[in-house]
Amino acid sequence: WRFVCGGRPAKAQMGSTSSAPREGSAPAQVPVFYTDDFFQKYGATAPPREPRQAPAQVSANQAEEVTGFKTKTMERAHILAELREEELQSAEASAKRLGNWASELRARAVPCMAEQEEVERCYAAPPGGDQLRCGQVVEAYVRCSKS
Repeated sequence: WRFVCGGRPAKAQMGSTSSAPREGSAPAQVPVFYTDDFFQKYGATAPPREPRQAPAQVSANQAEEVTGFKTKTMERAHILAELREEELQSAEASAKRLGNWASELRARAVPCMAEQEEVERCYAAPPGGDQLRCGQVVEAYVRCSKS
């Protein structure tokens, strides 16, 4: 198909493509004929396979390699299991130690709790609206914390 604009063929723009077949662009297809002998010789769909060895024909070296590989794999699995068990025991011991420490901290009495509450009350509602008047309460808290 060719489009005509004003009686003249439209020019192709640079980079544009056309789905129309171009004249002389595809070479003519030449038929190829094969003989029966050619098909018999080369017509197999897959390359010929080499016969497999039966399991009984495995060499002694190959059997030793397989056995050695299995032994190494089993040893590796055993060592990994032991390491995991050791890590688990270590983690459980650490968790127990941290739990005991945390419960000890919770059981301790907070020092100077009464003085701390007094300072918080003073700053929340200062006497006469002036936080500078909380100085005596703060000094009492500092004395308690140093003793």
